[in-house]
Amino acid sequence: MLYRKIIKDLENWKAKEKTALLIKGARQVGKTKIIESFIDGFENHIEIDFTKDLEALNMLLEVKNYNDFVNRLSLISKTKLTSSSNSVLFLDEIQYYYEVRENRINRDPLFRDKFIDIITLSKEISEKGEFRLILSGSMLGIIIFQINHNPTGYLKELTMYPMDFEEFLLANNINQTIIEEVKQCFVDKVEVPESINNLFLQKYNEYLFVGGYPAAVQAYIDDKSLDLTESALQTIDSWYKEDIIKYAAKEDRLIILEMYNLLAKEISKKNKKFVKSHMDVPNFKNLDLKDRFLWMSNAGIAIPTYNVTNPIYPLSISEDSKITKLFISDVGLLTYKLFDKEGRRKLIIDPSGVDLGSVTENFVAQSLKAHYFSDVYFHSNKKRGEIDFIIEKNMEIIPLEIKSYAPDKNSNKFEHAALDNLLEAHKEIKEAWVFGINNVRKEDKNIQMFPIYMADFIR
Repeated sequence: MLYRKIIKDLENWKAKEKTALLIKGARQVGKTKIIESFIDGFENHIEIDFTKDLEALNMLLEVKNYNDFVNRLSLISKTKLTSSSNSVLFLDEIQYYYEVRENRINRDPLFRDKFIDIITLSKEISEKGEFRLILSGSMLGIIIFQINHNPTGYLKELTMYPMDFEEFLLANNINQTIIEEVKQCFVDKVEVPESINNLFLQKYNEYLFVGGYPAAVQAYIDDKSLDLTESALQTIDSWYKEDIIKYAAKEDRLIILEMYNLLAKEISKKNKKFVKSHMDVPNFKNLDLKDRFLWMSNAGIAIPTYNVTNPIYPLSISEDSKITKLFISDVGLLTYKLFDKEGRRKLIIDPSGVDLGSVTENFVAQSLKAHYFSDVYFHSNKKRGEIDFIIEKNMEIIPLEIKSYAPDKNSNKFEHAALDNLLEAHKEIKEAWVFGINNVRKEDKNIQMFPIYMADFIR
């Protein structure tokens, strides 16, 4: 099975916490498989998938209290949870349970008060400690049915994302020791041995065209022809469209679907900003896209990045959500929508001569989002130009300039007028980072160069 770093969070939860656990994420990020592997380590476990076991779903809809819940579990499963913290109940596709519950409430408003829902019940399950509870579901369904409310202190939430570049390396049999050595080069700002740097740059190039959905990664490992990889990405793309039609508010469905269909083209434009006039919908001038951006972000489909007008700490103070770039949640899905199979196959071998700027920026946005930067920012100024990304680390502001190519052969430097202008205007910014097809190197007094794949090491 493909290794996922979230397993460490699961093991820590088991060892140190007494809460229930909710794992959410977009479709096909690998939630179910990692949880199934994890619960094999318990003495006893029960797994219920609400999309497959309708009998169990209907029985657990009409639960009155904790004891009733336990009794109904004994009827559903032959496995007995033996009153032990080493027993676990895993309820998968929890959003479907809430979808059915919501329909029942709409038909019978008294249903809500007569029967307790599972997340509310998780408080008593945690207090009694007779067994552990893990819930999992699509981020989209959880948001839509408003089941992400947390009984204070009794429900821990984790979000899963597509596999990051480090997980992709491990899936491709790159030794963890080598990865740790390269990560230390990032921390210490020292050059990576050339052969290893070249290997990582090649794997980075493969990652751009495969992405991080486990099905696509496994398909690429099994079949380097990209046939299976393309099939996996095509399926995920279709499911996202179906989810938009299913879950978006009726008045928003066509708008959000149009936005999703336009994403790849908008990202590939020079300024990468999402322009509503490009949408084939009536009265586009009156459209407020911010809530639709947020919907797509909550669904795990897209990553909105917002302009900050003043690059000082904290960045959120000067956020301007009117100027927005919208990236796709997985770079493999973006390249699937931009290039045909033959094009992707050729570009994995040799990407020279093709503008991969938009794809490269998407990789960085995806990496930042997956590594706990809850909001992703860039900085645009009419006089000074635009900085691709800007982050906060230890209360310091660090501008990030992203290049999809190598530095100039003669000077061994990149052109970055906007970055130079920013550093001139803001003397308090101590350091800027430039990522490109290169090795680690100090470019200037306050400009540090890194190979592009190291954007995945920013934490």
